[in-house]
Amino acid sequence: MKAGHALASALLLGAACAPAAAPAPLPLPVHATADAAPTMSDPDEYRDHGISVAMGEKYFGTLGGGDPYATGMAYPVWLGLVAMFPAELGGDVARFADRFGMLVDPARGELPLGFHLTTDPNTSVPFVVANCQLCHAERLRLPGGDRIVSGLGSVHVRIHAYDAALAHVARDPAFTTEALLAAAARAAREHDVPWPDAMRLPIVKATVDALRVRADARAADVERYAAGLPGRVATIESFAMAMNAHGAHVSLGATPGWAKIPDVRGFPFRETLSWDAVGRGSKVALAAEADFASGARPEWFETHRHIATSLYMFLQQFDRELRFPAPVDAALAARGRGAFEAKCATCHGTYAPDGPPPRVRYREQVIPQEIVGTDPAREQAATPAFIEAANSIPLGRGVTTSAATGGYVPPVLLDVWARGTYGHAGQWPSLEVLSRMPAERPRRFVVDVDAPYDLVHVGLSWHDAQPGEQPARGYVYDGTRPGYLVDGHPFLANLPESDRRAVLEYLKTI
Repeated sequence: MKAGHALASALLLGAACAPAAAPAPLPLPVHATADAAPTMSDPDEYRDHGISVAMGEKYFGTLGGGDPYATGMAYPVWLGLVAMFPAELGGDVARFADRFGMLVDPARGELPLGFHLTTDPNTSVPFVVANCQLCHAERLRLPGGDRIVSGLGSVHVRIHAYDAALAHVARDPAFTTEALLAAAARAAREHDVPWPDAMRLPIVKATVDALRVRADARAADVERYAAGLPGRVATIESFAMAMNAHGAHVSLGATPGWAKIPDVRGFPFRETLSWDAVGRGSKVALAAEADFASGARPEWFETHRHIATSLYMFLQQFDRELRFPAPVDAALAARGRGAFEAKCATCHGTYAPDGPPPRVRYREQVIPQEIVGTDPAREQAATPAFIEAANSIPLGRGVTTSAATGGYVPPVLLDVWARGTYGHAGQWPSLEVLSRMPAERPRRFVVDVDAPYDLVHVGLSWHDAQPGEQPARGYVYDGTRPGYLVDGHPFLANLPESDRRAVLEYLKTI
């Protein structure tokens, strides 16, 4: 198989797949030749059961976008890899989840939130695939107890680190077909997972070959992003690598365009879905683009259009109840609403506390980077070569288009109190830090993603980093590094101090 199409750890699951078609004892190619269609695994749950919001919710929170051979991995093989390489993958499922910042909900079983098992009808082997909640769900530690909130951008997940770990595994001398066969068989016995004898060698051999080819092709690029901070992705670069796997030749810039994983709460009010509005067009297609970056093949999209359509329908009406879990000074918040609507609403919209729709009035726009003043790396990552390649994808012609915008889209602010960190790169740990003049913001600080949510300063807990500090929890944020700069957006800080406090109080109520 063509390794880049599997993207063994790309943006969602990051697992190499193993093509096989029962009852053949040898693997069949996943990808099309001149006279043959690509081999597909099409479990019943991904077939067309109607287009609806309810199905979209299933795709978002459970099933994912599908194409298991291209975006997933045979479950016994995945378990075997995790056990074989504890230094890279943790050694067991719990340590794997902890290593890569993945949430575990005991009520939903052993697998991390965002992983799903689907049974391949060709081989009767379960494949582990990913859904949207791998990146778009987070646990808030609140006074009344922890709450997992669907749709919030994860502040823990380290997708690029997982990508690099699989590349390291593929280059390890111990990574052989024979060793992985034995490890997968042990894992299947221990976890009581179906693992038919006739399918073992074809699946394992295809997985080993795919991961090795992929590691050879992408090793240097993968290593560049391995140390990315939790909750961030180099989105443009990841799409570039996906396009390169399909024959493009997009070089990657010197400075990664790091982006915080966004909350999906603003989707119904947006025209585009990115921080910089690079991709425009059908929101049905835009909603499915992450699956392309994770390796799903064009042929899958062509035959499974119902998935993207239902996912769009779900996101277009996405709503949730997420009230600020502490007392709010109503008088101060009311004064803050006036200041917000006078100074902030032109970019961020207005928000009625109750009453008939529309509760939110928001018009998407791009604010030039030289005006907003935030780190330029993300908007500069959409190079002319990237734009040309993105607009050359046959599947997107007439549906989506890409263009550099030179700036950033102000986010919709519903549930903003729960979204720390803030900024397109997650460069401000709290709203209180954002409200400071840029010169007064911390430059090097420790973010504790596992501390109780800071309801006073509204955001994640942080403290100034000491020289050489290696925190036991969380990470050091270096706001002097290109891609992570903490400058810009002085607009809230420019208000009188009393108005700043009032606006912060009001933001708790949106």
